[in-house]
Amino acid sequence: MNKFGSTRREFIKATSVAALSSSWSLLPQESTAAAKPGGDHTCWILNTPECTFQERLAARELLRGLRKLGFAAEPKLALLNGVRPAPSDSVFTITVAPDEFKHREGYEIVADNNSTKDTGLRLKLTAASPQAALYAVFDFLQRQEVFFGLDGEIYPLELPSTLSIPVSGSPWRAQPRFNVRGLVPWPDFLNCITVFNPEDHRAYLEAMLRMRFNMFGVHVYSGPDQWAEPFLSFEYGGTGHLAYTDSTASNRWGYLPQKTSRFGMGAAQFYDSEVFGSDATRLARNPWEAAEMAQQLWRDSFSYAERLGIRTGVGFEPYKIPDEIFRAVPPEAHSTNTSPEDPGPRLDPESVAARNILEIRLGQLLETYPSVDTVWLWEDEGMNWASQRSNVPLSVTPFKQAHDFLRRHSPRKRLVLAGWGGVARHFESFHQRLPGDIIFSCLSDTLGWDPVHPVYGKLEGRERWPILWLEDDPSMWLPQFHVNRFQQDMKLADQYGCQGLLGIHWRHRIVDPTAGFQSRASWDKQLETVEYYKSFARSIARQPRSQRLAEILEETDRERRILCTFPKGAKKGEHHLEYAADYEEGFAFHKGYEPSPELLRSQKEVASVLTSLTASASSPAERERLIYFSKHVEFLIPYSEAWGLAVQLHKLLQQVSELKRTGKIEEACRRVEAEGVPLWISLAPKVREVMLDFQQIISTRHDLGSLASMQNKFVRLALFRLPASMKEFLGELPEGVRLTQAKASEPDPNDPPRVFIPTRPTLLLKGESVRISAVAPGAANLAGVTLFTRLSGSSKWKQAPMQLAGRRTFTGQLGPFEGTDFFVDFYVQAEFLGGESRQITAPLGGATVKLYADTLVAIL
Repeated sequence: MNKFGSTRREFIKATSVAALSSSWSLLPQESTAAAKPGGDHTCWILNTPECTFQERLAARELLRGLRKLGFAAEPKLALLNGVRPAPSDSVFTITVAPDEFKHREGYEIVADNNSTKDTGLRLKLTAASPQAALYAVFDFLQRQEVFFGLDGEIYPLELPSTLSIPVSGSPWRAQPRFNVRGLVPWPDFLNCITVFNPEDHRAYLEAMLRMRFNMFGVHVYSGPDQWAEPFLSFEYGGTGHLAYTDSTASNRWGYLPQKTSRFGMGAAQFYDSEVFGSDATRLARNPWEAAEMAQQLWRDSFSYAERLGIRTGVGFEPYKIPDEIFRAVPPEAHSTNTSPEDPGPRLDPESVAARNILEIRLGQLLETYPSVDTVWLWEDEGMNWASQRSNVPLSVTPFKQAHDFLRRHSPRKRLVLAGWGGVARHFESFHQRLPGDIIFSCLSDTLGWDPVHPVYGKLEGRERWPILWLEDDPSMWLPQFHVNRFQQDMKLADQYGCQGLLGIHWRHRIVDPTAGFQSRASWDKQLETVEYYKSFARSIARQPRSQRLAEILEETDRERRILCTFPKGAKKGEHHLEYAADYEEGFAFHKGYEPSPELLRSQKEVASVLTSLTASASSPAERERLIYFSKHVEFLIPYSEAWGLAVQLHKLLQQVSELKRTGKIEEACRRVEAEGVPLWISLAPKVREVMLDFQQIISTRHDLGSLASMQNKFVRLALFRLPASMKEFLGELPEGVRLTQAKASEPDPNDPPRVFIPTRPTLLLKGESVRISAVAPGAANLAGVTLFTRLSGSSKWKQAPMQLAGRRTFTGQLGPFEGTDFFVDFYVQAEFLGGESRQITAPLGGATVKLYADTLVAIL
């Protein structure tokens, strides 16, 4: 056994993610009638006798949603013709009728509104396929003000007094705007899918299911300088290569290896050990174990996606190979162009070795991930950026070879030619030279600030999937709202005849406003930004706060009123601003640019509005939802001030370094002491304010990753490296600097205790169990954390102590459960000690309000 509590073989076995199969959707807005919930009647949800697994899941998801909405205490599941509901009962019927729809994902929701005061609601959900039955259920729940996002679901703060249903004679009908709707989560930083464990993959795919997404794709780096990830590791000539996923022990993407115990301001409380990252990374002892464990994790994830009805894809950059593999290649296969300025491949793509390596990689991919639907080949990132400055040739040979290989070995899998915005420059030529069944896809240029490329409209007869940026990585710690941009790009994609549309992202909860729009607008082309923000705001706050929240979010988005990579007024072609670039040392003050005074004023105004809304919240739950966004914007104010002070200090250090070089050492030292020290002493409290603001709202695994990144790239640079630079001139730091440094790094003695569940699972199959974690930070002493569960139909909660994983992190297990299909409500409770013991729950409300307890669907 190792210190993480399991052997490596047990880890690999434990990562087997069993699953389901399904999908889901949204309808255009129409007038609605009302149905009153509650009462003494029974609520029935009926399947056909020959129902598939997806239809059963649809019924259980509808039942789960109605319970959480308070429509009925315990709705009942049954088969048509198996029961006779009373006239006063409410009945929801789910059926599949393919011949009634033109599109296989189409459906309709019809209500019988000819009931009397003595009859209950009758609602019929009819779908073209079992997948579409799920779409109908999630659309219906969404119309009840339920929000489905990357971080999960948000149910209304107040139970509805009525259900929204179709008007008689006007059924809700829908079919998707794009046949392929999905996400490309980028796996390279600490705040993204890189650090996922099995339960995180499950929750992410379950969220995709409810957001009506049906495609999950992932890109894998495999370049030089150990810039390789283990998901697609391979061997050539008996030689392997180093590869790993990133953790707080990483030394790339601008990170330096750092123990979490070194984190300041009490941030170490948020982590269970010295290394934060995926267990597949933390437990691996060598490159082969790293590959084996990471691939097991992803193989199970892809299998789970398949069971859920979500298609999958994985791919690599054929022009990029690790250094170890390149050294094993015969020199005759090296590229003849060896100019250091050449962004092209080191390996000649026309060589025999290049073809052999390509086929080895494709074979390894098919063997490792047999369930994937698509294989992606990406133009490498360096060639893309170079192609923005000059014409960079791209050989068609690897794509032809890969297509031929798949045709021979796995003809049902589709090949996707992809890349950054630069690859679109080759699309017209490649359209004529490549087989017509290869899908073309690429990211929008300039981090998404350029619109969808018009070349998509010139690829008639070929399937194409633009990839839009839900967020960009040069502002990775900052809040980003891009709904207005998404609306325009989705219109262009529609206009150009694109059959699919994907979104790239790293984080989850903070990008939910834009991800939610992508989800809904993928079905409803009439959806407007203003109306969408109103709907999103209603899921966060009660009136009148929700109205003001919608206004300020939409205005902030449209007018770019906070820090962003392409501020309002910037000219096309200007270099994007990197205020928090997580692919390098994020706090890049050395680049010299500063936010304008107008932006700083605007930012304060936005923060003021959000702070005021949060202060007036009517309940702890509403406050938690509001403060997550308000604190993200509030910390931009001290962050911008710290940035400006760091820019000034950096300029001073450049000047005094020149003085020192010319022999004016005493003058250089005097200036550092007289000007540099006061600048830094003003900067340090700003850094502390940023971090304490952010630590108040950490609630997800991607937030934990962002905190680690900020500690490594912001706190380390601002509080330690800048003083170290001054020390080069002063010999020893003044006492005022040392005291300020120590004070800035201290934990907050008034940090209020709280508890949160970073990942909330929602589905289980027979015999399965899933790990659940809870983190309980705060200044108060912690006695322990308890997991509470309650099976549907029971009024009693069972409790079990959670196990201490390390510091303030506790783990427990949900399942396995025995019996018939049922639901499990669950929450955790942390007990803090002090003058008075305090019990705090997550979700807030715990057992007292069913709405706030999480619910697990157990399908046996």
